[in-house]
Amino acid sequence: MGISSSGLISGINSNELISQLIELEKAPIKTIQTKQKDYQVKIAAFLDISSKLSTFKAALDSLNSSSKFNVKNASVTSTASGDLLKVSASSTASAGSHSIQVKQLAAANSKATQGWVDQNTTAIAPSGGTFAFKVGGGGAETSIGVTSTMTLQGLRDAINSSGSLATASIINDGTGSNPYRLILTADNAGSSNSIYITTNTTSLDLANKKIEAAYAYTTNTYSGTVAANSGDNYTGTTNKTFLIEAVSTTAYKYSIDGGINWLGSGGAAYSGANAITANAALTAIDGTGVSNEGVQVSFAAGNFAVGDRFSVDAFNPEMQAAQDAVITIDNATITKSSNTITDALQGVTMNLLKADTSSTLTLNVSSDTSGARTSIKSFVDSYNTIIKAINDQLTYDTSTKVKNPLLGDPTLVEISRKITRAITGAVPGLSSSSYTNLSQIGITSDSKTGKLSLNETKLSAALSANPDAVAKLFIGTATATNTAVSFISKTSKTQPGKYSISVSTAPEKAILSGDNDLSSTGLVLAETLTFMYSTNHTAGTPTFTTFNTTLSAGATINTIVNNLNSAFATNNVGLSASNVGGKLSITSADYGADVWFQVSTNRGDATNQIWDTSATRSDAGVDIVGTINNYKATGLGNVLTATSGSAEDGLKISVDSNQTGGFGYVSVSSGVSDRLSSSLATYTNSTSGIIIKKTDSIQKTIDDLTAQTNRINSRLADKQKRLQAQFTSLEVLLSKYTAQSQFLTSSLTSLSNNLANNK
Repeated sequence: MGISSSGLISGINSNELISQLIELEKAPIKTIQTKQKDYQVKIAAFLDISSKLSTFKAALDSLNSSSKFNVKNASVTSTASGDLLKVSASSTASAGSHSIQVKQLAAANSKATQGWVDQNTTAIAPSGGTFAFKVGGGGAETSIGVTSTMTLQGLRDAINSSGSLATASIINDGTGSNPYRLILTADNAGSSNSIYITTNTTSLDLANKKIEAAYAYTTNTYSGTVAANSGDNYTGTTNKTFLIEAVSTTAYKYSIDGGINWLGSGGAAYSGANAITANAALTAIDGTGVSNEGVQVSFAAGNFAVGDRFSVDAFNPEMQAAQDAVITIDNATITKSSNTITDALQGVTMNLLKADTSSTLTLNVSSDTSGARTSIKSFVDSYNTIIKAINDQLTYDTSTKVKNPLLGDPTLVEISRKITRAITGAVPGLSSSSYTNLSQIGITSDSKTGKLSLNETKLSAALSANPDAVAKLFIGTATATNTAVSFISKTSKTQPGKYSISVSTAPEKAILSGDNDLSSTGLVLAETLTFMYSTNHTAGTPTFTTFNTTLSAGATINTIVNNLNSAFATNNVGLSASNVGGKLSITSADYGADVWFQVSTNRGDATNQIWDTSATRSDAGVDIVGTINNYKATGLGNVLTATSGSAEDGLKISVDSNQTGGFGYVSVSSGVSDRLSSSLATYTNSTSGIIIKKTDSIQKTIDDLTAQTNRINSRLADKQKRLQAQFTSLEVLLSKYTAQSQFLTSSLTSLSNNLANNK
């Protein structure tokens, strides 16, 4: 490129000349920018690969769950009266059909007081005292202090803030006199959760059936008096209001359903001809005593006006008895304390809605492989997407002669090799009796493109025939040769293989046994047991649950067992009582030294109580000690965890046995999802993955090149300023020289003219 000049003094175009000189020196920046673009393309390519790898990993993770392959659906037929129960099933349920009858729903015990005049003004007790109750025969007693000013609301609030297993409420039954009633309801259903009123110094009655005072409606024209046989005279079982309506000046009809249906003499349907004659003396409300349930009324000193109304309330404090749910499954009768039943059929949850002894339902449990098929198809599709993306990057197109940004990249080559080998090879650790590679369930690979193909018919057949075997192709699992050994989990460190299990110290549960056989005599005296229970007893500061339960005199061993199990459930402790040859046995649910409990009794007798003495007794469990693959494992409770750093590292198993010695072997397999998911995580992790580290390194190079460009630009900017200053100085100097030249020229001309004139 030529350089032109047209300065005012020098004739040189300095700005253009400087610009051209600087532009020539910027040539390295263009090279740097080209490199930056190449690096940015490489980062974009890596991020695209990482995104597709993450999608593939998500598909693998979706398959890495045994429940995905063994989904069960449950359904139940309906009846003409509607649904009696709803059902659901987990993966542990067995396919099949069962006949079901819902004979009785579980119900929570509910007790009510007699009617009370108001809820927040009138005191419920003439003086101070106690209102105490317990839920369940072995439940803890709740004691409420009563004052001479406590109202119905006050008692309700004190009960609800006491932490008991019952809830108090107040209802207004709408009657003219004493409409307010305190209702006490157990929080849990079942016959073992009956409410027992142990102390009651209030004026509230929760024990006796009552007939309340008769009430005359304020709109009546009747001027006489009405009365009822108020007191503990009711013989009925349900709470009801007897509504009376005058049909003439001396006769009436009555209703027990709020006036929907009217009854006449003897409780027969009212016909207009069977009205009941009013009597001045107390007489059965139905006139004959046939169906009055003990209710009597009298009318004196006046005649009715047609339409006059009166009412008499009758109530049973036992509003709802505590009862268990009763169902039959294939003609076997099953009793449960809840309307949600989870342990009658393995893996099946039944929610009872309504009882109907005349209906037999059919419950069906079937396998559902649709979720597994969908996830496997997604796995195949995402694999094909990532393998194509990798192959595109690693292949050179000779026709276009365009080099892909990641061609030959060792990380990409390694990823391709790992996922291809995991997909196409045999799954390690599986026996030849089950599926050992993906081709056996319909997933095959094209040797040229690496693309997977899915034979959905073959896959469906495999899932139907043996879903567990299909699951093992994808999921890492383990199988024990000894039924006392159960596989819990493993980690990415655990290698496929066959590992021996040996126990030198057997795990133990905490257990205490009674001294005396109570099968024939029962307790002679009431006995109070005080418990302390801990699940972290070896901690520096263990925590305890403390509670007590009182067993009644005469309680048999089976009653004691039932009461204690109710108390254990109520206090949410992992203890269980049982009858062992007539003696009480209390055992913890879990193994291990952290599990500890203590029992204190206020009684001790060589023949007639649970223990011979009133001493305090305690026991703790024992942690298991043993080896996995001949390396010492960490024992906690009945769980052994391998921590050796060898092939079995991370394997966790449980041993449910009180024996020591060898417990056979555990064979560990490593499925496609199990292996690849953890392997791909080392590449795709957003903070520590290999790909993010590579892109960060490339970005650093780009940033370094940017810094280099900035330094060049800074140097050239300085040079441009310097050249501009130099050219400016040149112009100034030339200007001076030009002025001097013009002066000399002018002087010489003047001198020459003078010389010429002087001649």
